[in-house]
Amino acid sequence: MIFKLALLSAVGVALCNGTAAVLEKISADKHARVKSLPISLLAKLVSDWPYLVGILLDFVAWPLTLIAVHTLPLYVVQPIVALSVVVTFMIEKVILRRTIPLKHLISISVILLGLVLLSLNASTEKAHPVSSLIKWLIVFAPLALAGLGSVFAKSMSNYSSALLAAIGGIAFGGTAITGRMLVLSHPYIHVLISPILWSLVAYGLVGILAFTVALQRHHASIVNTTMVAFETVMPIIIGITLLGDSPKNNQWPLVIFSIILTLSGTLIISLSAKDKTINA
Repeated sequence: MIFKLALLSAVGVALCNGTAAVLEKISADKHARVKSLPISLLAKLVSDWPYLVGILLDFVAWPLTLIAVHTLPLYVVQPIVALSVVVTFMIEKVILRRTIPLKHLISISVILLGLVLLSLNASTEKAHPVSSLIKWLIVFAPLALAGLGSVFAKSMSNYSSALLAAIGGIAFGGTAITGRMLVLSHPYIHVLISPILWSLVAYGLVGILAFTVALQRHHASIVNTTMVAFETVMPIIIGITLLGDSPKNNQWPLVIFSIILTLSGTLIISLSAKDKTINA
């Protein structure tokens, strides 16, 4: 029962995030492109109902993510969450009738194949404790991501879209990592004052800002695919190397091959960013 609830929660995250990406893109296109990661941009956007609904869907996704990552290893949860790419693509293609270039469709397919292969050896696992040094590096990493995002946002080149989407993906991946590390125990006041919890919030804020700025510069499908690839692969690597996640039957070749596929598809999309940016 718990296993099924965790799987359903992960699917719910994919539906929420995939729909939110399109809604946030609609609102982001209404504002001039920014050259930083300003909180003021969020203040403007939340007054627009599509963006507000998108953010609300993101907030709904967060507790669902916590349910999933506390039961399943990250290399299982993240590929399921990555199906948000399909949700975003279907909404843009079928409902909004936007044209996606063939090479981007191929890239998305390669990424999804890699992500699906990662989830083939599903099993329930609990996170292992990490050293104090690793813990604090993870806690303060949002500051470094915010700095990098601000640097990339200053560039108005087409590559900045992929770079910002990558920063957003790493930040959202950080919410999964900290969510898996967060210990939920009585009394819950300990949870509220935990640096891991506030780090989770910081990761989410940086992710939203970087993702929103990236949405101003390209299709929601393309930005979301790049973001999801990094959001998926980074926690998987951290989960396996630091948190004790391991493939069932030690199928390491499958994990490595799947990660290579995912990164290859992302690279194709990133390199194609030299094409004319589509702000539609």
